[in-house]
Amino acid sequence: MGLVRRAVGSASRRLDRPELAAAVYRDARRDLREQIAVRAVLAATLRADGLYVDVGANRGQLLREALRVAPGARHVAFEPIPQLARELALALPTVEVRQLALAASAGTAEFCHFTTMDGWSGLRRSPAISDRVGSPRYIAVRVSTLDAELAGALPSVVKIDVEGAELQTLEGGREVLERARPLVVLEHVAGAAGLYGSASADVWRLLDGLGYEVFSIAGEGPFGREAFTAAAEHEIVNWLARPTGAPAAG
Repeated sequence: MGLVRRAVGSASRRLDRPELAAAVYRDARRDLREQIAVRAVLAATLRADGLYVDVGANRGQLLREALRVAPGARHVAFEPIPQLARELALALPTVEVRQLALAASAGTAEFCHFTTMDGWSGLRRSPAISDRVGSPRYIAVRVSTLDAELAGALPSVVKIDVEGAELQTLEGGREVLERARPLVVLEHVAGAAGLYGSASADVWRLLDGLGYEVFSIAGEGPFGREAFTAAAEHEIVNWLARPTGAPAAG
């Protein structure tokens, strides 16, 4: 069975057919389901006069889908890795690409760029990636906040994929979330957040305090604090935070 799975995985990547791997691998099935759900959220939400914000754009995987769904909308992407930011700006000239990391406060910081696995890069190094596998390079990056970068803007959707720094990014965007009430598409895994001294419960409490309900990206929920914490440990990677009205008092 192991040989069959490796063969299917290889064919899936070579043919760009993720559904082949999904037929064999549980995690691949979850990933494919979440990819379909994210695309459905964008298709249902983005309009020609909307604003899509992509925090941690990487190579523009989801950004390209947002452009396809709403080519006339405004698109702003944040990517701290210089090479990837340049490539995005060249490939997607209608997108406002900003070479920045986002956090709770502005400044400069050391950033771990895994040159062979750039999707795992972040302001904290993931211990899951060895030097041999990831070929890390440490670079200095500029750091800003969502509030500073989007002052006065009204985003429809904010996507955040920052390899564990979700709480810090949300803390730096409180004013935007309170004022604009966008949908938040959030990658969150408990282990990655732990690199920043954050817990899943902290992420849930911040969103709840801002008047957001938290669902899995595929629509299960809303999740209470304990259920969110448990699911973020093992089961769910991508989440959807939906505003319910005014932020909660206190």
